[in-house]
This record gives sequence, C-alpha cells and structure tokens, in this order.
Amino acid sequence: MIPFKKPDVRAFLKTYSIKTFAVSPDTKTIVFQADFTGAPELWALEIEKGFPYQLTTIGQSVYDLRFSKDGSYILASFDYDGDEKPQIYALPLKGGELTPVRTLPGTHFFVHAQSEDGKRLYYTSDESNKTYFDICAYDIETEQERTLLKGDDARLYLSALSEDEQVFTYAKFYSNTSIVGYLWKNGESEPLIPGADNEHVTGDSTLGKDGTVYFSTNAGEEFSYLARYNRKSKTFEKVFQLDQESIKSVLLSKDESSLYVVASAGVQDKCYSFDIETGTSNEVSLPVTIVEKLTMTNSGELIVLGSTPTKPKNIYRYMQSEWMQLTDVRIMGLEEEQLSEPEVIRYPSYDGLEIEALLYQPHKENKNGYTVLLPHGGPQWADVLSYDAQAQILAYEGYQVFSPNYRGSTRYGASFTKLVEGDWGEGPRLDILEGLDYLESKDQLQSDKVIVLGGSYGGYMTLLLHGRHPERFKAAVDICGVSNLFSFIETVPESWKPIMDRWVGHPERDKDRLVKDSPITYLEKMTKPMLVVQGANDPRVVKEESDQIVEALQKQGTEIEYLVFDDEGHGFTKIENRISLYETVIRFLKEHLHV
Repeated sequence: MIPFKKPDVRAFLKTYSIKTFAVSPDTKTIVFQADFTGAPELWALEIEKGFPYQLTTIGQSVYDLRFSKDGSYILASFDYDGDEKPQIYALPLKGGELTPVRTLPGTHFFVHAQSEDGKRLYYTSDESNKTYFDICAYDIETEQERTLLKGDDARLYLSALSEDEQVFTYAKFYSNTSIVGYLWKNGESEPLIPGADNEHVTGDSTLGKDGTVYFSTNAGEEFSYLARYNRKSKTFEKVFQLDQESIKSVLLSKDESSLYVVASAGVQDKCYSFDIETGTSNEVSLPVTIVEKLTMTNSGELIVLGSTPTKPKNIYRYMQSEWMQLTDVRIMGLEEEQLSEPEVIRYPSYDGLEIEALLYQPHKENKNGYTVLLPHGGPQWADVLSYDAQAQILAYEGYQVFSPNYRGSTRYGASFTKLVEGDWGEGPRLDILEGLDYLESKDQLQSDKVIVLGGSYGGYMTLLLHGRHPERFKAAVDICGVSNLFSFIETVPESWKPIMDRWVGHPERDKDRLVKDSPITYLEKMTKPMLVVQGANDPRVVKEESDQIVEALQKQGTEIEYLVFDDEGHGFTKIENRISLYETVIRFLKEHLHV
C-alpha cells in the first residue's frame, strides 16, 4: 500500500465556490461565477456537454448576472476589490474583453431588470442621490438615462417590471425589519398593502400579465406569507401561508397557472408549488438544505443553486420530477462522511426565550477538547444548514464549533429579529453566554477551553465578549469587527446612515448605552491573545475600526496579531487570501492553545 498524506486545511480552502448563475433564453447554457482560478470569474456550462469554460479574467465579484433578452450577449455587474460599487458591463457569449455599459467610479449601479426588446436596463443608482438612490431606466443604444423615481425618505429597491414597462414594483427600505412595497404606474405610486403601517417586510415580488402582483410579506404576522395585490380593484389578500415558515422568494410559472416559493424553516429551506386556481400546494423535494438561488427557464424548468452542510454549493436542474446535478464541486481529498454534520440544538436563554443553534462535532480521532464559539454576522442573519467552510475547517482540526442564532437572527419571526435593534450588546451577548452554560451543563463543553471567533457583527461580538468576559475565553479572533459603535455610526456607507438610529442607536440620545456596548470601552480587560483580520477596502466596517483596537491593545501590551488584506473588502473573495487567513487562524490557535 502506498501511504497517502492526510489532507490539510488547504483542501477546504482550495474548494471552489459558486456564487450566482443565469440561464440562456434557449436553456442550453448556464453562466455562473466561480473561483476555479483562485479568484472569482465568470464561467459558462453548456448543459448537454457538461464541462465549463472560462469567460472572464478580471478576478472581481459579480453582483447581477443575466443574458440579454435575445441571448446574444451577457450582462454582468462587478465591483472592484470588495468596494461594493458594481459597474455594468457586456460580455460576448464566448467570453473575452468586457465592454462598459454603465460605469462611473464611486457610483453604485444595481441592475434589476431589462426590457423585452433588450434595449433598456432598469436599475437603482446613487449617482445623484447617495443616501436614498433613484430608480432609473438606461437606453443602451442612445446611452441616455431617465430617472423614474427619486428616493426621498428611504433607500429604494426595484423588484419587478411589467413586459410593457409601464408598471414596476419597488420597496422602500427603512430597516431590515421595515421594508414597504409599492406599485408604480405612470409616475404614481400606491402601496401593495393599503392601510398598513411600516412595521412589516415586503419581500420578493413578481408581476402577472394582467397586472396582479404576487409577493411575500409578514404584514400582521410573525412569518412571511404569499400575498396578492390586484391593481384594478386596489385590493390586497393573503394567498398562501405556512406554519412557522417564512416565504422568501416567489416565482411565477410561464403560463401563470402556478407559483413556486422558497421558504425558510428555522435552519433549513423548503420549496413549494402553489396552484393559483385551486389554491392547493405541494412541497417540492430539494437536493439541498439551503437555497441560494432558484430560477425558472423559458421552458419551465427549475434551476437551483444551493448546498448542504457537507456538500458545497452546486447547481441542479429539475426535470420530470427529478433533480439532475449540473456541477460537481466537492472537497478535494475528502468524502462527505469525513466532514461534520451539525446537530441542531435548542436551549432556553436568560429570559426563557428559545435559542436555536448548530453544534459541529469533530471526529473522535481529531478531537482536541476545545470549543470555538462562532457568532454570526448581520446581526440580522442566521447560521443555517449550508456548507460553511469556516466551521468545517475548525471541526476537521479538532475543535467543537458552536454557532448560536441569538436574538436578532432571522428565520424565527419578525419579533425575534427586531430584538437586536437598539440592543447590539446586551440580549445577544447574554444568549451566547447562556448557550455556553447550557453546553457545559450537558457535559459538552469544558469551560476553560473556549475560543471566540467571529466576523462582521460576529467580530464585534468577539471583541465585546473578550472585553467583558475575558475569563471565559482562551483566545479571540476578530474578523472585520466593529470596535467602537460611535465611529461605526459615522463611517458606514451613506445609504446606511438613515437606518443607524433604529438599528444601532443615536450618538447623543443613546450615548450611555453605546458606551456600554462598545468593545473599545473594555480595552483594559482584553488580556487574552488576539488575532485581528481586516480587508483594507471594507466599506461597511472600515479599516479604522480594526486599526484603533489594534493600536490601543498594542500600547497596553496585549498579545495581538494584525492581518490586513489590501485587495479585499467585507469578506474575502480570493482563494489565496482565504488560505492565508485560515492558515494564520489555525497556526495562531495552535501556538496559544498548545494543541
């Protein structure tokens, strides 16, 4: 027998990631973003041939991706090194050089629709409205832009466009838990839910040929349901509701006889078909536990991008009631059973609120006795049953990984999600500590062997937990975390600023609470070894957030490492950077924990 070396952490980090996709009008080709070359690029897959070919060589993340209406070229929007300011380009079907369509440095162009004749793009732009954005139509041939709707009191999002381009739906974004939907026609707007207040979320929508709007909303309920708005009678009605599940995406079949909806059910997703005439529904089996994107081809087939905890994101095609896998992304050198299938656990928090969490166990032969607390970002987000390279790497290295969906997380109803608004540092923090205590009470955790590691809001929570409860952790790893709520409020993107009062707080009115909840308040107690990681181009949590905490801790003598990626933003898109990140994390933990 030839002895083979056990795969290391690079096996996970060399694994490719598919982000999004588009299907050609003739349903013969799928274009998708993947990092096969080590950086995000566009690739094309001719479905009947089954092997992808490369389209771009720019190494940037795509935001919107679609074929032209006649299928003669591809439209794609890219940012630059994580700056989150997408610019619009056209690309030949066989790939090659990008042709600028709508580009302006420093400006966001979020494409949402294209006219049926392919001559006009519809998007939101902050070219002349940095705070609220405008909805615009752009003529590709004449290069002329028309402003259809100016944002005034909330950020605008375009949702669905009618075939005749006379009607569209859009939303006003007041916060993650206050998104109000409207229908626009001939310069006039009307709410999709007449008489409703702003304390609800209007989500995905689609327009029928007769002008009927189908959309998801949680108005008057905890969980989002399927609703219908009749433009002629100006009436709203609830159409399809699920128990303890939130509908998050809506697809109308080509003959408009049925709808397909994706719903979140705790930590996993489900799919349903709904017959419009009979009002009956059926669950559609899925090949994945989390859906990243579901679309319908012109021929009526479903295409889904999704993953499971032990299988990375792949694209599947639904034909004759069966799913066919079109891509085959897997972990190099490892079988699925060698990865960790997380256990879903639930525990009561300090006030009786039930918290759901994921617990990844390392295989017995690798177990080192340590637990990594992994608070998620957002904070209005959730850890789910999708492939999580970070959790799998840590479990493979021998760490138990605990990922709690504390208050403020999505997927557990509107009231649960709102609990973090104006309370970034108290309730969620206590939920996490209760979770650690719960695991200890079940003999599933050694209290003197816990590490905290998080990114974005999870990085903020990492810093706060380290500062307020240093005795509970052996080390801390902060990735793009907020260190000072006051400076964070001042430096977020301009379009975020209207939501900060509700989401985080007001610097004067809430001064005492913001001081109490800012990690930088507790510098003197941050005594455990720390690793801080930051993207230099991060527009959400700017580099100064990490700079100030690192500089302060260095002055007081805390053992701290600082890793900065100059070509990344809020998250890391390039494979070599991800490898550098996690090799640094694993090395840092081994050095300080002696495992």
